[in-house]
Amino acid sequence: MPSCLRTLLLSLLGLLLTTAGGHAAVVATEHLKVELVAEKTALVAGRANWLGLRLDHEAHWHTYWANAGDTGLPTRFEWTLPAGWNAGAIDWPAPERLQIGELFNFGYSGENVLPVRVDVPADTAVGSPVTLRLRASWLICKEECIPGKADLNITLPVTAAGSEPADSAAAPALRAALAQRPVETDWTASITSSGDRIAIRLRGNGLPGIASLDAFALQPQVLANAPPRISVDGEGLQIDAVRSEYFTAAPAQLDLVLVQRDAGRVRAWRVAAPWSATTPAAPAAGTPDNAAGTAGDGGAIGSVGLALLLALFGGVVLNLMPCVFPVLSLKALSLAETAHAPAAARRDGLAYLAGAVAGFIALAAILLALRQAGQSLGWGFQLQSPLLVALLAYLMVAMGLSLSGGFIIGARLGGVGQSLADGQGTRAAFFTGLLACLVASPCTAPFMGPALGFALTQSTPVALAVFAALGVGLALPIVVLSFVPVLARWLPRPGAWMDTFKQVMAWPLYLTAVWLVWVLMRQVGADATAAVLLGLVALVAALLFHGRGQLRATRTARRRIGLALLLLLAFAPLSMLRTLAAQPGSSDGDTWQAWTPQRLDELRRAGEPVFVNMTAA
Repeated sequence: MPSCLRTLLLSLLGLLLTTAGGHAAVVATEHLKVELVAEKTALVAGRANWLGLRLDHEAHWHTYWANAGDTGLPTRFEWTLPAGWNAGAIDWPAPERLQIGELFNFGYSGENVLPVRVDVPADTAVGSPVTLRLRASWLICKEECIPGKADLNITLPVTAAGSEPADSAAAPALRAALAQRPVETDWTASITSSGDRIAIRLRGNGLPGIASLDAFALQPQVLANAPPRISVDGEGLQIDAVRSEYFTAAPAQLDLVLVQRDAGRVRAWRVAAPWSATTPAAPAAGTPDNAAGTAGDGGAIGSVGLALLLALFGGVVLNLMPCVFPVLSLKALSLAETAHAPAAARRDGLAYLAGAVAGFIALAAILLALRQAGQSLGWGFQLQSPLLVALLAYLMVAMGLSLSGGFIIGARLGGVGQSLADGQGTRAAFFTGLLACLVASPCTAPFMGPALGFALTQSTPVALAVFAALGVGLALPIVVLSFVPVLARWLPRPGAWMDTFKQVMAWPLYLTAVWLVWVLMRQVGADATAAVLLGLVALVAALLFHGRGQLRATRTARRRIGLALLLLLAFAPLSMLRTLAAQPGSSDGDTWQAWTPQRLDELRRAGEPVFVNMTAA
């Protein structure tokens, strides 16, 4: 059969398959119609073939580009192809800038096609129809957003290399999308950064005019998503943009897409702007705004030395945060007792320093190890553990009760452990520093944010050094008081006033316990928290019972058994904490369920309304 006749017959077969339902019809979802289309009526072996997902958006609704902007997610494809076939990534056409209130998104509205190149092996058998399957998922938004997905397929014959099948009905739309892809350029680009501003200068031949010209960063969270200011001078184009508030680290190069829309015509260019090592970076994401602003002009950390200095200052200021004050009350008592014994004061000061630094280094090591294993964790991650939160609440109550005079530190209370951080001596000072580090983590002081963000993007030795500097800063005021006799003389001499002061200092510890119980209730619900509160009551009873025995100086077997039973009642709820928190009836468990993507899909397929509650409490 002549090749021209065979090509004609295959084209007719492809056209019949297309019009007769050989592929999935248009799938109508919420506010969007999608269809898998091909440029030609047949696939050609040994060359690239163009397919695409045609999107027909309802008015005022949109889907997203590769960089979605302030909100949203890009459309994603999962192909199922014959063995040896290959589908490339989405060849994104030029996006639109879509504004919703103060938010700017990048994406598509109206009718569009997302093209994909499919390579058919040269040795593919010709003549037989082949089915290509695509699972597409997207997020479509107006002011609210709805996730969607569809399973699509298209069946087309395969023709031999060198033949030219007829165009499909979708060919004009697909070629229009291909024509809107950014064209690679040979323009030179340079980046300068100052404060929160980033300037990109473009030079070269064929630069577009600035009328109706827009610029988009392909990498998210580098530039703010509001329209940049574009100007022209004798040397070329300059694009002035604001740095993204979520900027974490400068990319090796910034891929910039320029789009010009003029009377319905869309043209796009792509240029790579290298981000030189000397271009100032920015503070890491996840830091409070006020912390980022303290990093100096431009809010940038340019060196390890600056990060260490900021960490040191942050640790010093951390002493003023409410998380640390209850522990400082313990150290204040110790300072008052040793202020007029210089050798003991210096010894305790160094022990406190060692405890604080050891605590920060241990937390950093655990954090870095878990992040290396793929966990998404940050500062204060240990308080995500309900068991640790409950133990800290127990510890605060026990230390407060001791300061209130309920019992005397020094007795052997197995499992309580508060004697480590209370009282005098090197061991008590060390564990007081360790405890200060542990309970300081919910607070972030000025200067800390940039330092921590920088540390978590550096090598392990640098990160550990920054965290150690935080520990030094936290302990520095106590160390200075311990080593400077002139300051120590300002402190009153030990006397009867210390007993009253000690009882007053118990109340910050009680208040800290209340806060920890509140955190626990947010984590595990009311029923599990009630069990922990019963355990706290049993702990108070055990400590008071023990204190009464101390006053009578009696240690009978019956008293020991009673104390052991009370401690068992106190700590039993902690061993059952996970079970109590997971019971269906706890914390409105009949309504609330643990989040998993699979469970969400099941409920949505069943037509159940779902409310997703995400909290950072």
